[in-house]
Amino acid sequence: MSAEKETLRRVQDGLFHLQKGLAPFVEGRMKGKHGANWLHYASRATGGSPSAKLDAYGLLKTIVDNWREVFDDAFGRNDKHKARNFTSMALEARNAISHLAIGLQDDEALRYLDAMHQLLKLVKAPAGEIAELRKLYDEQRQSGATAKPAATESPPAPAPKFDLPIGDALLKPLKPWIEVALPHPDVLANRFKEAEFAADLFAVDAGHATDDYALPENFYRITFLTEGLKRVLTSSLQRVADTGGDPVIGLQTAFGGGKTHTMLAVYHLAKAADLKHLEGLAPIAEIAGVKAWKQPRVAVFVGSSKGTDVSLNLKDGPEVRTLWGYIAWRLAGDAGLKLVAQSEAARTNPGSEIMVEVLKLAGPSIILLDELVAFARQLPDERFEAFLSFIQSLTEAAKMAPGALVVGSLPESDSEVGGQKGKEALLRLEKIFGRVQSPWMPASGDETYEIIRRRLFQALDADGEKARDETVKAFHDLYRKNQAEFPPEAKEKRYEELFRLSYPIHPELFDRLSKDWASLDKFQRTRGVLRFMANVVGVLWHAQVRDPLITPARVPIAHERVRASVLYPLDPAFSAVVDKEVDGDSSLPARMEANPSRRISQARAATRAARAVLLCSAPLVGQPNAGLTGQGLRLACAEPGDQLAIFGEALRELTERATYLYEEAGRYWFSTQPTLNRLADDRAKALPEHEVDAAIAQILRDDADPKKGGSKGGFHHVHTVPDDPITIDEASALSLVILGPSSFHAGKGASKSPATDAVTETLMRCRATQRRLRNTLIFVAADETLLSTAREVMRKAIAWREIADDERLQKQLPTGQIADAREKAKTNKDAALKAVRAAWSHILYPMKSDTAGKPFDLEHDPITARDRAAVPIVVYDKAKADGIALEKLGTERLWLALKPIWPDDRPHLAISDVADWFSSYVYLPKLRDGVVLQAAIRDAVGKLDPTFGYADGFDEGTRRYRNLIWAKSPPDIMPPTAVLVRAAEAVEQLKQHAGAAEAPTGAGGGPSPTEGPTTPTDGGAAPAEGGNPRRFFGSVEIDMVRPVKSFDAILNAVVMELQRTQGAKVKLTLEIQAEAPSGFPEGEVSVVRDNAKQLKFKAESTGFED
Repeated sequence: MSAEKETLRRVQDGLFHLQKGLAPFVEGRMKGKHGANWLHYASRATGGSPSAKLDAYGLLKTIVDNWREVFDDAFGRNDKHKARNFTSMALEARNAISHLAIGLQDDEALRYLDAMHQLLKLVKAPAGEIAELRKLYDEQRQSGATAKPAATESPPAPAPKFDLPIGDALLKPLKPWIEVALPHPDVLANRFKEAEFAADLFAVDAGHATDDYALPENFYRITFLTEGLKRVLTSSLQRVADTGGDPVIGLQTAFGGGKTHTMLAVYHLAKAADLKHLEGLAPIAEIAGVKAWKQPRVAVFVGSSKGTDVSLNLKDGPEVRTLWGYIAWRLAGDAGLKLVAQSEAARTNPGSEIMVEVLKLAGPSIILLDELVAFARQLPDERFEAFLSFIQSLTEAAKMAPGALVVGSLPESDSEVGGQKGKEALLRLEKIFGRVQSPWMPASGDETYEIIRRRLFQALDADGEKARDETVKAFHDLYRKNQAEFPPEAKEKRYEELFRLSYPIHPELFDRLSKDWASLDKFQRTRGVLRFMANVVGVLWHAQVRDPLITPARVPIAHERVRASVLYPLDPAFSAVVDKEVDGDSSLPARMEANPSRRISQARAATRAARAVLLCSAPLVGQPNAGLTGQGLRLACAEPGDQLAIFGEALRELTERATYLYEEAGRYWFSTQPTLNRLADDRAKALPEHEVDAAIAQILRDDADPKKGGSKGGFHHVHTVPDDPITIDEASALSLVILGPSSFHAGKGASKSPATDAVTETLMRCRATQRRLRNTLIFVAADETLLSTAREVMRKAIAWREIADDERLQKQLPTGQIADAREKAKTNKDAALKAVRAAWSHILYPMKSDTAGKPFDLEHDPITARDRAAVPIVVYDKAKADGIALEKLGTERLWLALKPIWPDDRPHLAISDVADWFSSYVYLPKLRDGVVLQAAIRDAVGKLDPTFGYADGFDEGTRRYRNLIWAKSPPDIMPPTAVLVRAAEAVEQLKQHAGAAEAPTGAGGGPSPTEGPTTPTDGGAAPAEGGNPRRFFGSVEIDMVRPVKSFDAILNAVVMELQRTQGAKVKLTLEIQAEAPSGFPEGEVSVVRDNAKQLKFKAESTGFED
């Protein structure tokens, strides 16, 4: 036998032993309540004999249906919920194998067998039956089942605490609704058919309905008697008992309004053998004055189930093709059919006189007419008229025949009638029923709560009512103590009462479904609510959620069953909205909650908020004042213990990131049309990178342009995103080069990057020649990672700017969205400016290299400040703070810089040459401009013991200095010919000056004439007086560890640069000196001599010696 068949067999055997073990318990409890005739009060399957022995279904259904009155007190307080749960699961097992469409899963079978076993233990069944069930359970577990049973022996998941602070104390945790309200077995099993919530009069009359609708006792057990239904039943009882009542009752509402359910209530009233067995009907019968109940005859006609050209009687009867023949036969058999035989044959209306005779012959009778319009619109014209004439005759006959009742249902709107002929039929039928009918009142207000709750859930026991009241009080206290956070009605006593009526479903969910969703054509009012909530309850129950109530925020929209219920009545385009932005593993709320440390993750606030907005707004999209307010959001989401502000926080973040979530005037709703956010995202993604980089470059240019609110900082000039940095002109004052996005930097320090390549190239070349003034350039480059962020932010800024400027688009948008677009354009523009400034965070500049022959090394200085001003300002302030750029040189530092580079054969230096050196040689300090140098010179000369003097110039003819100044400040404006004069020369000239009031001693801090300063060696000779230098000479030792690399550097950095000058002749001589303390071996000497000869070494200057 296959494993699947073995599993099925075990469950079937389990039901057999359950029946044997449960029968004594049920019989004993029912006898104690109802006496010897207890079987008449027991539940059983359709068609079962009232006196027959109960099978497993009957036993379990009897416990479920009579729990409160008979079985509640049979169990201890801690066992009551377990017993009901195990009973429902065992009933689910019986239904599962009786209507098996797919094979039982191993874990399902294990749960079923465990429930049966635990139930028998609780009712103290015979030990043999308990043992047999235990054996079956063990066999199933050993057969390979991996899932754990839903038994109390398995510890339940810890319930979350929903604590409310009250003074210094806390309310005890609220019970999860799954431990309080037990769903009906069909809901619990998740095996109900959609059609079971669409009451079908034909299916019941033909014997095709499920037990809940087929049996009078079951039907009334799940039916809440509304005031309108009570009126219909009272009138019906009075009419058939001939104590009053209306002969014709017309039911007219929109689809799903309860017409068919009302007709079923009248049908089961007529079919009941004893009215006392129908829950809630005894007081109605007493009011109606019914003392001895006699079942009336019943004729049921459902127009949608009958064909116009076939016999209306398909089995167990004669062939009849007219409604009058069908009703006459159903009520009075062959005798009744004989009365209308001629009209049946001619297919003409028999008239009210003959129909009175038929009704009298039948005696007390009820005629139920449903879907009359659906049948009438199919008839040809002559039969159409006969049909409508007969309905009028029938209603008039019912008035004249004692005990006769006609109940008819009509649709309310033209959309349900189908075509012009259907509209005409409805109009005629409304007039016919309007002449004689009794008005009927559909369910309204609080009655809807009761209808839904009773259909979905079993009655609460005493402990359940207590737990319900505790939950209701906790929620109402939450609303009352935080009145500003919730709608005004939530704090009222009336809302507390609604909580009790709707428990465990939140009243807000009930209201949204029964009002907003019921307005949709495909939702069908009460029937739609039942279908929807049956799916929700079944899914949540099997997931064993621990929530205190089913709020809109707790509806598991991502589950396939619930998702289908949500999407069916909506625009199909909502499917993408649900998957992308409402609920599911890959939805936006789930991605927001991916970080478990976030507050919204711990409460699943984003998912709950998105669910609430969808359920509370989707049916009304496009209508005035549609959408969920902040107060409505908290009402739909918040539970005792929640932080109320978290849902608003989550929703605001969702609004910023979502594609289909709209917000206007504090109202939120989902739409199938993409929001401006989506439009902006699409436009942003479509932008080419060069356009984004161009916009970034423009921000950088504006940052350095005073005319556009920017600033140069302390720089003399700012070169912003030059197309080719080597085209930057020579600059004698400190300048900033802002490199473009393509020249970014990565990592720490001056490691190789596109930025360092660009900086090196710029410092080496100025157009086609070598760059001379290198010490005045500072560079700033973007960080690779931050640049990526800046590009993304800039894309959004460009997209929002385009949307805000798009006049054609603005004509299609409401005013609120236009203002929102402009606000977001401004916000994103500011964000882009901030992101770009943050990205340009690497300062690069040249410094003296420690490597011989290398003109410079690059140094790196990172910018780490968070809130930044314009890029030039930030770079200059950072360079100044870190001592890279100097605004004041100081006298000592000036002399320390000049002393090693002032040639000893030159008594004076042109200040213009000194300035040129500071601009050129990277080992000198970087000065902001010439003013800094002149100020340092002025301070140095004006000291009491200066190290050098100042003169406006040197007269070659007289060999004297003009306007020589010593120990006094030079003029503020120094002429181009100004020079610095060595102390000795200055002292000598001042001594010779006639009439000098005082001459310097020469013993100050200045250098003596014998001091020998070195020559500037930044790759060449000191500049010659009177013009450009004409000769370069130099020698350098080669690094013998890496001689080839060193020589290559010299060749590229020096020789190649010298050759750039037109007409220059470069002579390169390699001098080799090698010494070996113990002498070179003869073999090596021979090899070196031969190689030197081959390489054309000069013989007169090459050789070995001792």
